[in-house]
Amino acid sequence: MIRVALDGLRSRALLSVGTLLLLVVALGSAVLGPSFAAAVGNAYAVTRLAEERNVLTGRTWEVRPSGSTDDPAALLDDTLAQLVLPEDQHAPTAQLETSRVLVSRFLGEVMLLAKPDACTHLDLEGRCPSAPGEVAVLAGDAEEDGHELGDRIDLGGRFGTLTLVGTYAYPSGPTVAADRREALEDFWFEPGRLASVPATVRTGTEVPRQPAPYLVAPEQLAGLPPSLLVVRVDSRIDVPADLDAAELPALARRAAADPAPQQLEVGTAAEISNNDLDGIVADVDRERRAALLAVAPAVVSLVLVALALLSRLTSAAGELRVPDLALASLRGADRRRTWLLALSEPLLLVVLAVPVGIAGGAALTWALVRSWLPAGVPVPLPPYVVVACAAVVACAVAVCVVSTRAVLARSLADQLSGQARPRPAGRLAVLGSVALVALTVVLVVAALTRPSGGATDAADLALPLLIAAVLGLGAAGGARAAARALARRPARGVAGFLAVRAVARRAVGTLVVLPLTIAIAVVTFGAGTFDAAAAWRGSVAATQAPASTVWSSELPMREAVALTRRLDPDGRWLMATGTWNAQDGVYVVADAPRLPTASLWDPSWTPGRSVDDVVGLITRPSPPALTGTRLRLDLTVPRDAGEVTVEMRLRTSGGNDFNAYVGPFAAGTSTATERVPCDKGCTVEGLALAGPAGLPTELAGDYAVGPLAVDDRPASEVLTEGDWQLVDAGITQAAQEVDVTATGLVVTAEGSGKAGLTSGTGGLRPVVAGREAVDRLGRVAAGAATSTVGGPPPSEAALVAESVPFLGPEGVLIDYAVLTTNRTVYEEEFEVRVLAAADTPERISTELARRGLAVERLHAQERERLDGTAYALALRLYLVAAVLVLLMAVAGLVVTTAIQLPGRRMDAAALSVVGVRRRSVLLAVGVEQVVVLGAAAVAGLLAGAAAQLIVLGRITLGQVEEASWPRVVARVDPALLSATALVVAVLLGTVALLSAWATVRRARGASLREKAR
Repeated sequence: MIRVALDGLRSRALLSVGTLLLLVVALGSAVLGPSFAAAVGNAYAVTRLAEERNVLTGRTWEVRPSGSTDDPAALLDDTLAQLVLPEDQHAPTAQLETSRVLVSRFLGEVMLLAKPDACTHLDLEGRCPSAPGEVAVLAGDAEEDGHELGDRIDLGGRFGTLTLVGTYAYPSGPTVAADRREALEDFWFEPGRLASVPATVRTGTEVPRQPAPYLVAPEQLAGLPPSLLVVRVDSRIDVPADLDAAELPALARRAAADPAPQQLEVGTAAEISNNDLDGIVADVDRERRAALLAVAPAVVSLVLVALALLSRLTSAAGELRVPDLALASLRGADRRRTWLLALSEPLLLVVLAVPVGIAGGAALTWALVRSWLPAGVPVPLPPYVVVACAAVVACAVAVCVVSTRAVLARSLADQLSGQARPRPAGRLAVLGSVALVALTVVLVVAALTRPSGGATDAADLALPLLIAAVLGLGAAGGARAAARALARRPARGVAGFLAVRAVARRAVGTLVVLPLTIAIAVVTFGAGTFDAAAAWRGSVAATQAPASTVWSSELPMREAVALTRRLDPDGRWLMATGTWNAQDGVYVVADAPRLPTASLWDPSWTPGRSVDDVVGLITRPSPPALTGTRLRLDLTVPRDAGEVTVEMRLRTSGGNDFNAYVGPFAAGTSTATERVPCDKGCTVEGLALAGPAGLPTELAGDYAVGPLAVDDRPASEVLTEGDWQLVDAGITQAAQEVDVTATGLVVTAEGSGKAGLTSGTGGLRPVVAGREAVDRLGRVAAGAATSTVGGPPPSEAALVAESVPFLGPEGVLIDYAVLTTNRTVYEEEFEVRVLAAADTPERISTELARRGLAVERLHAQERERLDGTAYALALRLYLVAAVLVLLMAVAGLVVTTAIQLPGRRMDAAALSVVGVRRRSVLLAVGVEQVVVLGAAAVAGLLAGAAAQLIVLGRITLGQVEEASWPRVVARVDPALLSATALVVAVLLGTVALLSAWATVRRARGASLREKAR
């Protein structure tokens, strides 16, 4: 039996090779998917631990010396020698520092720090302190304090007087090489320790300024009281390249254990680590499971397409073996032996494919791991690979049995004739098709009505294939039905007549439509899924790092705005932002006019709206400005009215706001003057007619405000061009109307209160609200009415966005000027950052570092980190699956076409004998192939696009680590769909042309004579 099977395989070599190739691909996919997912999980664990901030994965100890020291350098060495480190830790580093001591109100709380080789890990101007009495300070602190190199700084009795020999800055910016950046982070462990914190007022209490550490030589700390000294020891986690992610829980348990203080000879060491290994391990475990789910659709698609094509090829092989089976029946072979004879060839191919497929899958896994994952990551073979391979083998055997049964079910007469007579579809086939359509409709409705963002389930995985199967059946049936309808009409040409009759009567020709439709749909869906996931990761990266470089700052928001405007007056590179957790929601406050040049606004956030449109919606004209130190204002008060004072709200170029009170003004026309600190310029944000010190008063009649002069220069344009409007919140408004005159304003007021005006920001203030913020708050901020002072103003969503910088769909974006104009805002709770464009000059980056700002994150690094997650790496298999499916489809089509060639040549030869021209035959075959393959291509592209729209928003394309991450938006990229259609058209068009050419090439009358013999 085996010898007979081998002879049959050799006689049908092309068909056998095609079938073997499909089986190998299916088995290789069963090995590739789980193995690559496991390797991705291990690689993600290694990279996540290696790239996470040291403070979240490392350990820190504080050692309090037991006595004063005369040799601080020896104290550091002894501490490192005596401290016992847990396993999984790198060699530690140590620094000797003092507690912070309040030196003066001006200098704040000062800390001295000594660390070997500190100056080599900083950008230093001047020289490094090398002896007692010398110090180096942060460049921004020296500038703020007015200190220059050589100055002597008096730090009081405990620290004495030190000579400034150098200024330093932490090396930051996009020009710092990745290797150096990593070395700097390892040396300093937490770069934020070198930040300078300005004085603030919190809950009514002034918090003193905390300048960056003062770097000194170790000898400077000799003889200080031990209560002032602390040795800080840091150690990073040690992450081997061959780490198995399954070992992470044990590592987290060791890190979470509460260590007892270590009694050293130099003092007591207490661990003060604040790592988050438990959370990181949970994230890694979630990513590992997610990676396996991510590869499932790609693997299942590969296997199912291979089995669909396998069904077609085994059916074709069975058709070719029909005469042999009929002969065996005539020779007395019973049913059992006939079945064994029919199944011997396909089952032998299955047996041959098992070792080849497993070896090929393992080899491809090894190649992908070495190409895409970090060096040193092992290539695992999880136990469930055996289960997957067994399932594929069982399905392949089932396909072979079903295909063989279809052949053996034919009558002996049909088997002896070698030709299958056309028959209508059987009852089971019709019921199966109806059930398939019904199941697909049910799953589509369920997917459309199910909330998005849920866990991926079996229905999500099967839906693209089911949609493709339904459209494939429809395309095949539609092509045949259309051809039958056309066949009943008068023919308009020989080629068209032949092509129509071929499609209508040659059922074997349209059998290729279904598997080809499924293959093209899988290719379209796979490419679209990969593209959608990449676009989503781009949106997340722009949310987390909304500029090429994101600098963190301890400056108040107003000072950060002033700094960016001073360094970049034209708004080409820098923009200050602040995130604000307010009473009614979370806000990101931005110097919005700089948004187009300094930030990276992802187009998916506001489809159809550019970043320039966004800026235009949420900004208002700038308040009027004046420059000078002495205001002179004329005011006409109604005859029967009482005295009024004009309260003017101004903001300096440095961002500080204050009120100036001009007056009082008695009834009639009078002039008053007031001194203001606006020599460098101020903006006028508000005006109010009030009583003394801005208190409410009785107002009645028309008040003529103006003209205005500054330092004896006319400045009435402040009044006439300020777009003044009535304040509608926060005060008892007594004004009813404001009109502009040639020299100023006329305010009509009646009643008790204040006649309050604001410059260009009346009514609700425009914001861009994230999708979830609008769902939660509505159009107007809920808490605005209860936080008239210090909190956010009443606002209205001028635009709803999928995400906003830093805060994602939960945040609200508001312009800083719109927020603060004529309003007091408590900025102490702002988390301030400065965004810098990719082409920011080096001198500006250097100045930011000198001011104590540090690079918090880079957009490129954030995108690289997201692209390196387990999900992102696993989704690369979609590209592999798309390529393999397309190759399988083309290979199956070529084999199927080659099998049909002898019969087609006979038909072509018969036509040539009766006088049909060769050109007409060639054109007829080409038209037939174009119709059949075109129907499959169109159906496959439509199925893939429909699956993207239905499924993409509901399957997991990445793990949402934070609530600020935007959602996946289902979309079909027209460019990608067009490119896929072009590739499919080229491949199928080539096959159609080659098939037509091969059909007529050897179609001669001699072929019929040879067949007759």
